[in-house]
Amino acid sequence: MMSLTETLRAALAAGDAVIHIAAVLAPASGGKILPPTYAGAVHNMTPPREDGSSAWCSVDSPASFANRVEAAVFAAHPELAPLRVQVGERTVSTLEMPHRAFDATLRQSVLDGTSWPQTSIAKALSAATPQAAYALLQYDPCMLLLGGWDSTKLGERKQATRELKLPAALSVEITATNVLPVQRAGSRIDPLGIEGTADNLVEHADGTLEPYDEDKHDAALKAPVKAADGNKYPRRVKPSEVNMGNVAPSLVPKGVIVRGDITLNGVLDLRRLGRYRFAPASDADVVLLLALVGLYGVDAVLQRGLDLRRDCELFAKSASFDLLRPYSEPERLDLSTVADDLDTAVDKLAKQIAAPVVTKADAVLLKLTGLE
Repeated sequence: MMSLTETLRAALAAGDAVIHIAAVLAPASGGKILPPTYAGAVHNMTPPREDGSSAWCSVDSPASFANRVEAAVFAAHPELAPLRVQVGERTVSTLEMPHRAFDATLRQSVLDGTSWPQTSIAKALSAATPQAAYALLQYDPCMLLLGGWDSTKLGERKQATRELKLPAALSVEITATNVLPVQRAGSRIDPLGIEGTADNLVEHADGTLEPYDEDKHDAALKAPVKAADGNKYPRRVKPSEVNMGNVAPSLVPKGVIVRGDITLNGVLDLRRLGRYRFAPASDADVVLLLALVGLYGVDAVLQRGLDLRRDCELFAKSASFDLLRPYSEPERLDLSTVADDLDTAVDKLAKQIAAPVVTKADAVLLKLTGLE
């Protein structure tokens, strides 16, 4: 029986394989979960159809799950994210940046006194192509797995003749079927019994409060502040507007009861990885590394448990990783050695991956983060 590494090498050499990832998940709470909430306090779900088909709900999007994979990979192999930006006391790596090596955080940073877009590293990344992807291997190998887009051409959109787009080779999503929307009660009971619906407090810009005194305060505060002037200080407010006093119970749509299944489904497309070229590095070694990163990342997330958000704590009841090839039966992959195999693959390419490069936030980034 071939090892995991041997199986992947053979599949990558054939150039026609994908890996289907599937897992059956269960909520630790027993049945009700809180899916992600989007603008307008809504979940991403479809209503039941007239033919009786059950409602579907997104529990974790591909982009969100990719972030979880990145966190697991960075915890095990931080050397796979050599580009980092120091912002105040915090250092952020490309495995934490939304757009990875093409993120605006990097763009608004400085390396040894040179603006990042003008550095040789940034120019090499921007000049990369699928047929000449060595710079991506050196500075952000996980972008080849999870996707990237040089959408602003490192801040030079007007001069850009080409924007590099790398489609994700790994895409995983968690969904639930046959779900029933529920309402959640929201209220607050003040332990001091504070009550009051009148605007009898004055709030200042620094957050301090004082009682409203008609004789003391000027005419501008004679009338309660209008909603349109909500950011005008000082202003008169009710106790409830500054998180004091009781709040009457209310019902808001939030959460779903799952009467069907919660499943994880995804694909790791080995064909897509096999289209990249990495000279002078070995193409076979690099795509093997990327495949192992993807398998390890998903498995690590499942092994550690899916703490997606409050009231959405999931665990895997079962999981499978099946190698699919045309006109062939699926081949179940054994991931028991995936961590060791990944260690070996990283060690083999250690000289091809750059040592950590730490840039510093520029004036714009410092101002935006309140650190100027």
